[in-house]
Amino acid sequence: MVKKLIHFLINYLFIFLFFTGIYSVPAQNSKERSDFQYFNKTEFSIGLGFGSFKTDIDSNGYQHKVKNDQIIFSFQTINGVSISKRFGLGIGIGAEFWQHGMFYPLFAHIYYDFKKEQNTPFAFMNIGKAFGTRDSTHYYNKGTGGTLFSIGAGYKMKVGKRFKFEYALFYRYQAILSTYQTEYVSKGTVHYSTTDYKVPYHFGGFRIAIIFQ
Repeated sequence: MVKKLIHFLINYLFIFLFFTGIYSVPAQNSKERSDFQYFNKTEFSIGLGFGSFKTDIDSNGYQHKVKNDQIIFSFQTINGVSISKRFGLGIGIGAEFWQHGMFYPLFAHIYYDFKKEQNTPFAFMNIGKAFGTRDSTHYYNKGTGGTLFSIGAGYKMKVGKRFKFEYALFYRYQAILSTYQTEYVSKGTVHYSTTDYKVPYHFGGFRIAIIFQ
């Protein structure tokens, strides 16, 4: 687990330096503020799993329900453009440390500010895919990342000339794609059957972020 955490932090540091280096732009005079503005958002979040999902069919032919007890620690960076001081679009990438896996989400980000002010409540949505692997356990085989969807709301405030701080609550859906094999005997011959399936994971969580704009 320690090795995975170190690997997770190294990958996030690389992602952060890569994006902040490529997408840095010269500062604009506040009096000349355009309706279209570049922004970078760096965020940290924690997600707690809830609900349950079905496991693989075991050797006795039974399928069980297991509680989603996964905890996600996530670092992400989003680069995009704000429009009309309320609406914004961006592309995000990150790294996530699960109890039983590592994932690298790539997603489209959209947000809406409820006020045309520096301090305002807001809502957001992320849609994309998480690349990576969920480790196998006693209940299920190894799986790979699939579709991700997240929606949430929070509050942002100005903390510097070009910096804002925000916090939010969110809901997150993450699909995991997996396969397992079952065996059966027919006319004295052992046969194997492979089943592909999708496991839906649900999370609720809290995140904080620093915005450069």
